[in-house]
Amino acid sequence: MRSDFSVLQDKKAVLDDWRRLYAQSDARFFLSPAWIDALVVSAPAGKKFAVVRIHDDLRGLYAMAVANVPSPQPFPFVRSARLQESGVEALDRVYLEYNDILVTRSAPDGARDAAVGALLDGMASADQFIFKNADPLLASSVLRAAAARDFAVEEQNLQPTFAIDLEKIDGDSVLASFSSSLRAKIRRSIKRYEERGPVAVTRPKGPAEIAIAWTELMRLHAQTWSRRGKRGVFHERAFCQFHERLIEKNPDNIDFVRLTAGAETIGVLYNFVERGRVYNYQSGFKYESDNQLAPGFVCHALAADEYRASGFSIYDMMGGDADYKRRLGSESGTLTTIVVTKRNLRTRIRSAMKSARNARDAKTHQT
Repeated sequence: MRSDFSVLQDKKAVLDDWRRLYAQSDARFFLSPAWIDALVVSAPAGKKFAVVRIHDDLRGLYAMAVANVPSPQPFPFVRSARLQESGVEALDRVYLEYNDILVTRSAPDGARDAAVGALLDGMASADQFIFKNADPLLASSVLRAAAARDFAVEEQNLQPTFAIDLEKIDGDSVLASFSSSLRAKIRRSIKRYEERGPVAVTRPKGPAEIAIAWTELMRLHAQTWSRRGKRGVFHERAFCQFHERLIEKNPDNIDFVRLTAGAETIGVLYNFVERGRVYNYQSGFKYESDNQLAPGFVCHALAADEYRASGFSIYDMMGGDADYKRRLGSESGTLTTIVVTKRNLRTRIRSAMKSARNARDAKTHQT
């Protein structure tokens, strides 16, 4: 088993290798060539990435990873490398989930550990490594690799994932899998919406319909966050550019669902679809003062039924312990963000400064 660490220079060659390995893997959409291409291309000019490759003479190439090369920072600020992220805050708001090393099904035991080790050893310019929303297999490899090098480890933001297993639904609708109170809530809401006209879910197709759905999604999303006194993610131009490229270049992996009551749009879902799985990534709903209207529950339930009828097996609501996810689906896994830090002068000074600041703040807040 051999490992190579290099700065990404030939994007086409890297993406060709990535595409070939992804087809031989069980990786989720967030490690797809579509996602990695959008990440690399959307990064600011001059932003550097490193590539890790794991291979041998028998199997050839069977594992890969991409990480940002940290930008220079004045001492003692910490330089961070992030697996499958850019290191640019505005762009990384695209929010990577199911993070992992890209490993083929035929890879030997230890391939994932070797890739993590190659990243930790090869990125000399990094003081810290961030593995955001790591899949459990990646998390285990990171902990082993960090322990072997005596690096400090902090586990953050452990969160469950939720999904609806569409293949296990009995009956004609996913409503059969919900609690009686949730079924009643959804049916009551649909009945109220039907007073405005027929209730329907559609999946816009073609550039024109998708452009309309994208615009409606942004409008509804912005309205919701504006009422909370905040700006939604679509305010970030880097976020929008990433997804505009993703939508344009990968129409077969992008799916919108539009919920209407008569001529009125009640909700829009922005999903990724691949290998029989639907990933519910973003949403926008029309919230109203009438508490009998539940646009989110209605939209998800009818969308899941539509996907089930189309032959999909999983409706994945992904990470986050939100009430609607618990009520609609079942817990299906966990994601953990892990921060690995080298024990060097820069990080020791930063740690001491943080401890001093915390002590000062604690004293200030005594009553």
